[in-house]
Amino acid sequence: MTTSAAVEVEIVDAELVEDGAVVPAAAAAPAAPAYVVNRHTILGPGELPPRADESTRFTEIDFEVSESVKRRANERGARNTRVNRKSSRARFEQWCESQGRVARPTTTTANVAEYFGHLMEKGKEDGTKYSPDTLLAYCARIVSWYPKGERPDGSLIREMIEDYRLEEYIPAGGEKEQSAGLTLKYLVRVLAKIDESTRIGRRDAAMLVLQYGMLYRSVEVTNLLVKQIRVDTDGVWVWTAKSKTRRSGKGRWRFIRDRPDLRITARVRAWLADLRELFEPTAHDQNPVGGEPAYQPAKPLFRALTTLGNLKRRANAKVRGLFLTGRAVNEMVKARAAAADVAIIAGLKVTSHSLRAGPNTDMAEAEVPLAERNEAGDWNPDSTLADDVYNRPDGSIDISKHDPLDAVPLFGGPAHAAVAEAQSATAAVREGG
Repeated sequence: MTTSAAVEVEIVDAELVEDGAVVPAAAAAPAAPAYVVNRHTILGPGELPPRADESTRFTEIDFEVSESVKRRANERGARNTRVNRKSSRARFEQWCESQGRVARPTTTTANVAEYFGHLMEKGKEDGTKYSPDTLLAYCARIVSWYPKGERPDGSLIREMIEDYRLEEYIPAGGEKEQSAGLTLKYLVRVLAKIDESTRIGRRDAAMLVLQYGMLYRSVEVTNLLVKQIRVDTDGVWVWTAKSKTRRSGKGRWRFIRDRPDLRITARVRAWLADLRELFEPTAHDQNPVGGEPAYQPAKPLFRALTTLGNLKRRANAKVRGLFLTGRAVNEMVKARAAAADVAIIAGLKVTSHSLRAGPNTDMAEAEVPLAERNEAGDWNPDSTLADDVYNRPDGSIDISKHDPLDAVPLFGGPAHAAVAEAQSATAAVREGG
């Protein structure tokens, strides 16, 4: 008897394919797009951030500039700012090298902190202490040397400097150096001692009254061009292209009214007449008649002169060219003040900056509002420097209060006789000579 076993067979529903055929894999789900987002990203309603796979693809040309553009980028900012910035960074780099520390291409907060601690403790080569304001300027120049995100902690260094100011600098007798205010009372004495029968004397007198009338810094008066001065019947118009506090935007004309005590119009006219007689020196002639004239619209208003009153050769003046330097003006002001025996006023030294502080002080004494003085001195409209820093009353200004630089009264009072006597003595010396 034969017995058959039941066998269960599983039926599979499949498709027959030829040998070697490739079966397609199941399609993978698409990857979610990657977006570029950081703390500065701002998105509007429904707006998506930039996708990572759509980033800009730069090529070599996107990083190249011409030689002239590279020069402009390297020389941005005022020249004295560039020079100071470069020297401050160079000194820090040299100190780091001497100490076995790293200054470039990046550095640490500890390196910078140790450097400023060294400056505070050692002081200058002449044994005097660094002023806190000088150290703050050094700090800004060094910290900004590094890219954002890689900079040392400047706030720590600034706190160290402020502690140094309160705990070491002030107790040791340190104080902010200020220039005296060359107010009208003193300026007329300086002018009375200038021999305006000479070309140098006429130049210096014109420069002094213009600086006083415009509250100019020394570099601003040296930057004036011939075309930026216009003599009117009752005063002088002066164009300022830019100033330290107004580096951008349009320039401006400002009017200085003539005054019998300063004789601004006559002094400017006299110097312009001299300028018309001057010609650029050559190798063989100091003032070649018919040569290149000094009186041209785009040339400097004030020029360097020889002792004979001719133009100095400026072939070696690579930085300022035909223009005077601010240092030259400063030396002139100090020398003229010393000749008039007013080199020091109320314990402060007279410098070219005294011709900025002086007229502001006179106007403050005449109760000219701060807003008008800010406008006259080209300070920012909301600045209080004219009151807090540039007001230098010496306690002896004899004044009757009227109006502004119109408001500053004509010079007079008890000192008038002394000024008249000085003028008479100067005239007598000239006649005797």
